[in-house]
Amino acid sequence: MLAVLEVTLPVFALVFCGYVAAGRRMLPEKAVEGINAFVFRFALPAMLFRVVALRPIGELIDWRYTIGYVLAALGAYLFVYRMARRGRLGGPPADGAHAAALSLHITHGNIGYLGIALIAEVSAKALPTVALTIILDIVVIVILSMVLMELQRGRERGAGSRASPWVPVFASLARSPLVLAIAAGLVVSVFGWSLPSVVDNFTRLLGGAAGPGALFAIGAALGGQRLRIDREIGALVAAKLVLYPMAVALSLYLVFRPDPFVAAIGVLCAAMPGASNSFIIAERYGVPTGAISAAIAAGTVLSVLTISLTIWLLGLR
Repeated sequence: MLAVLEVTLPVFALVFCGYVAAGRRMLPEKAVEGINAFVFRFALPAMLFRVVALRPIGELIDWRYTIGYVLAALGAYLFVYRMARRGRLGGPPADGAHAAALSLHITHGNIGYLGIALIAEVSAKALPTVALTIILDIVVIVILSMVLMELQRGRERGAGSRASPWVPVFASLARSPLVLAIAAGLVVSVFGWSLPSVVDNFTRLLGGAAGPGALFAIGAALGGQRLRIDREIGALVAAKLVLYPMAVALSLYLVFRPDPFVAAIGVLCAAMPGASNSFIIAERYGVPTGAISAAIAAGTVLSVLTISLTIWLLGLR
């Protein structure tokens, strides 16, 4: 366990640095937004581009893992969706958009920021699996959630509305730097192109800032929030940090059985706390975000313990 803490504690220490800096107002008011913009629009896309582009496509696609992870994600998503609709998550019965937002929080972890930085410390060999998981997350979970929210809002606008929910969804994804970076990397990987030395060095330098920058940004985003847990928030945190990783573990280890190391990385990805994207997307569609925001904050703090325990149980250290 000591070896595990040697990996996780430095990672979360960077998160704590951001938390202290924001909480004690060591940063100018707009600095947190600037750090997030740099990480999201520049550093993380560069890292993801390199992870995908520098490997043959055959190393990225693992069908046993893909099917197992997606089915586990959809199973957990449907379970939380039905529970939210029936008011069994500690809050009142939710409409379709709100239930989709809660389900998105459970199945859309902070893989892009926290996951990449932490798993890179565990093993650089795991990054292709992390990149594949991010692709699956976007293509399946994020798109499904946005479509469900668009359908709910379409019904609220009137039964006569014939606007397709797919248009705004794909328009939003097409503007995402992470999606564009992964897509560009896939093109390079499929065609087997070599990166020019200038591009290689540039993306290496820029991508190197992704891990520390993302971890600091997570802490800075938490610095202005008050931690609280009630029945609904506790249910969301438990579902994200315990239920979802268990569902992925059962699917990967007992049913589809990809390479054990790949399966372990998949479970670790599922064990990440909720991503801020679930809050951002829910807010965009006018869904109540108080419980989601509080669950992200509380889950990130508690994940210091749960992620360390997960790494230890999986034998990754």
